[in-house]
Amino acid sequence: MTTQMSAERFADRFRFYKDQPQQLQGVQQLHEAIAEGQPAVQILDEQAPWALTFSSAPPPPPANAGGLDPRGSEEDGLIGPKRKAPVEPGDSYLLVNDRDQDMEAYDHSGAFLWKVSCLARGQGADNDWTHTSTDTPPGLYRLGQLYPDYEQNPNPPCSDTAMAYGWYSFDMEELEGQEVKVGRAGIMLHGGGSGCGWPGAWAATQPLLPTLGCLRLHNVDLRDRVLPLYKQGTVYVGVFQEP
Repeated sequence: MTTQMSAERFADRFRFYKDQPQQLQGVQQLHEAIAEGQPAVQILDEQAPWALTFSSAPPPPPANAGGLDPRGSEEDGLIGPKRKAPVEPGDSYLLVNDRDQDMEAYDHSGAFLWKVSCLARGQGADNDWTHTSTDTPPGLYRLGQLYPDYEQNPNPPCSDTAMAYGWYSFDMEELEGQEVKVGRAGIMLHGGGSGCGWPGAWAATQPLLPTLGCLRLHNVDLRDRVLPLYKQGTVYVGVFQEP
């Protein structure tokens, strides 16, 4: 049994779904049905293909279509990114809080993944990132080139590079001009720690010592936490510093 599409019913649907893209597609289907000479009783059926298309709800937008910024109350009062990360499925976001000295990971939908210890500390005051070798400049970054020293040799001889950077190191590409604006460059995410000596700097959970402005994690967290996200998609990093 068919239910006829009344003028009032059509008007109601038009107003409710106005300006949605499926309306255009539904009207095109209606024109095709008329051009094909279909019986009026079929064309005006509320279950006709054109009517169902015309009245369908639009598909929901993808998660975080406007970008991702997972900051919470822990970041209140801190200076951080000014823009959201343009995440897509498979991407992830690493939120670094200098005050709490930790890093939290989120997937592209904003779901929490894990938290580990992290330093965004340089040589200077806790609220100074504007001079060479001081704290990591706050803002939004993206992980770039990977240097997988651990995979090339998990038991290397002592060297300045192995001590300073540890198992893995990643270039961090600034997305807000936060480095160049204060005359900084070369910010990275890495492990190691020359002050730990050898083989202490190569230990899985070496002591976290301040850098010259980079982010530092335990070597094992770079391998077991960050690396899988890097292999899966783009990894964005939001750094939050004390004002």
